Amino acid sequence: MDKVLKADRRLKPLGLCDDEPTPEERAQRIDKAVRKQSTEVKENWEQLKTRASNWQKQVEKALEKLQELQKALDDLEANVITAEGVHTDWQPVGDLLIDSLQDHIDKTTQLSWSKSVFPRMRRLSDRLPLL
Repeated sequence: MDKVLKADRRLKPLGLCDDEPTPEERAQRIDKAVRKQSTEVKENWEQLKTRASNWQKQVEKALEKLQELQKALDDLEANVITAEGVHTDWQPVGDLLIDSLQDHIDKTTQLSWSKSVFPRMRRLSDRLPLL
């Protein structure tokens, strides 16, 4: 067996020591390292795609909620415009006649929409996630 090792040493190209890898061994190591890095890149890419998809879903949910809130704000704006119109028609209290008092009370009570609009807006805004 000792003769085989001596023969192997003689067959190696000059300049290579026993502990230096052959070009084939180096190529195999490089191939293995590149494959390992390629696998890691693929795994990281899949994780990135998953996180991006999850983020996109969160953004879409937030957009839906913001659209709901915008609709509530639009409704509120329409109600405020109506209320301002009713308010401009009010007469000073001293100028009201007893006979028209109930009509004026009815006009002011139609502004009770604020009791339902504000809680709705709060519920919608509380549901918005912090991104």
